[in-house]
Amino acid sequence: MDGRWDERGLKEEDRDQLTGILKKSRLEAQIASQMRGKRGGTLFLCDVDHMNGINEQYGHQAGDEFVIFMPECREEEQAQEICRRIEERFHGGKGNEKGRIPLSLTVVWVMREMGCTYERMLACAWEKMKQQKQIGRLDTADHYITDVRRVRKELTEQIVKEEAYCQDYDTFKSIYRFLERGIARSGQKACVILLTVVDGQGKSPLPYEKDVLMEQLGEDIGMTLRLGDVYTRYSSSQYLLLVIDTTEGQADRIVERIRERFIHGRQGEDVLIHHCFELQSVRSEKGTE
Repeated sequence: MDGRWDERGLKEEDRDQLTGILKKSRLEAQIASQMRGKRGGTLFLCDVDHMNGINEQYGHQAGDEFVIFMPECREEEQAQEICRRIEERFHGGKGNEKGRIPLSLTVVWVMREMGCTYERMLACAWEKMKQQKQIGRLDTADHYITDVRRVRKELTEQIVKEEAYCQDYDTFKSIYRFLERGIARSGQKACVILLTVVDGQGKSPLPYEKDVLMEQLGEDIGMTLRLGDVYTRYSSSQYLLLVIDTTEGQADRIVERIRERFIHGRQGEDVLIHHCFELQSVRSEKGTE
């Protein structure tokens, strides 16, 4: 209500005990009295946003909608300035930060036309409120879209070479277990290959030879496997490979291509031996225990 109205005749029960402002029935009577014989005036509707969550956490008495009628406000610029000041005062309140509830406020206004009733003005104000909140939700949605785009950019790999992933063992194990969980639902095939470098007598190469051989083998594996496959160094003379959409028979052929690369142009007697198995879903493995 505008500040220039007669408070005589008001009783204690006419006011809300929590806020001290007029109750709805008394407010409507006072506004009707102010509008009687008046040609102008502006109705302001203030609504605290996101009250469902606030009410659930703090109780339904923690917030409400508020109506203000100002009979002397008859200019659009004046109404807009009042809205701005209300929002500014609302967000600029001081208090104990620890005990404050984070809130936002939406304020709309409707200027009275000749013969327009309070009920009609209030209905128009609620329609404007609905539209304003919809705009706010769209702005929020745009913000979330921006977040999603940023997340996607952060997660997307910038591929430098189109070859298989070389990962540390812990990462390899996590990828393996992720695929293992998904196989029950997707039915996807995957195979693990263990490659071991041995000398002509089937023994592990000498230490000073091993590092050179393993570095070369790692390059050969990366160039042979496909973009989505993964491999890791398992021991000083072994690599583990995880190949997607592959059966054991196909895995044997993959190993042959790696072996051809590995021994091509070499004079040494070092060879590769391999073992492989197909991934089974976690559910299937439990069922066989």
